[in-house]
Amino acid sequence: FYNKSKVALKGWHLRWFTLTEDVMTSVPNRRNPEKYHTIHPMFESIEADSERLIIKLCCPNTKRKEFYLMAPSKEIFEKVVKQCEENMQHRDETKAIDTFPSEFETEGFEELTEPSLIDFPRNGSITSTALFLILFPLSFIMHLSIPDVRKLSEKGDPTSSVSMAYLAVVMCLVWLIVGSYAMVSSLEKLAELLNIPDSIVGVTVSAAGTSLPNYVASVMAAKQGFGNMAISNAFGSNTFNLTVGLGLPWTLYVAFANNFEPYHALRDDGITLNAIILASTLLFFIVLMLWTDFVLYRWHGYAFLALYAMYIAQQVAIVFISNTENS
Repeated sequence: FYNKSKVALKGWHLRWFTLTEDVMTSVPNRRNPEKYHTIHPMFESIEADSERLIIKLCCPNTKRKEFYLMAPSKEIFEKVVKQCEENMQHRDETKAIDTFPSEFETEGFEELTEPSLIDFPRNGSITSTALFLILFPLSFIMHLSIPDVRKLSEKGDPTSSVSMAYLAVVMCLVWLIVGSYAMVSSLEKLAELLNIPDSIVGVTVSAAGTSLPNYVASVMAAKQGFGNMAISNAFGSNTFNLTVGLGLPWTLYVAFANNFEPYHALRDDGITLNAIILASTLLFFIVLMLWTDFVLYRWHGYAFLALYAMYIAQQVAIVFISNTENS
């Protein structure tokens, strides 16, 4: 189930629930789940929203009086609603509610805490420890320059102000710009030393490197159960790249460097083919989602990884064939 997050995120996080006649428990969808095993108070009544697949459990004798679950499918939703109705008929509700209030009140805080950039990786591998030591000076500077706005009060409310959140966003963008510039400059120099065509570097290492922030953001969102956010981030970042990443530089160049005159020096250089491939991939994703009723499976990931491998092979082949013809 996607359990409505207790902290002030107005979102959902994924947990695995076990519902019996006597008790309802859950664990987060993460490593070492038993460490965050939660026993929930038994509910006295339920409200079901069959359109949005949301179940509202009412626990009037606890501080958190309402508890929301969002079912991943219609079938599971109907089974759980039926099970809840049967449970309310076969148990002593008062005894169940008095038995499990304390564990419920601590749910959600420990599992949402994140380590600091300068926290030493305990029980880490040799590789992770070595990387931590090598990157520690950079991590320390980032730690000092980016405010940590993830701290929560005992009630689960953020302790940082909105202005600190804005500052954190701005500093993250600054570091993202600095890192992107350093990476692109290093790749250009490396390609020049190794005599690798710029187009090969662009569609392989450079493309993957500039997409790493989007990848990390999507992974973090998916781990917290925000599946829609992870998917939206992938499409939103590409939309931003196509509209702002290309449109803004073109606008500035035409306005200031070309005196508002049309720019005629742009070459196709595979742009048309890449645009067709991008549109085809998007169409394939839409058809796949319609076919599976918007349910993601592991083999979907394998399919898109295979498509990306085919795309890289095709781009490399085009560049080398072109270079061979020119020589």
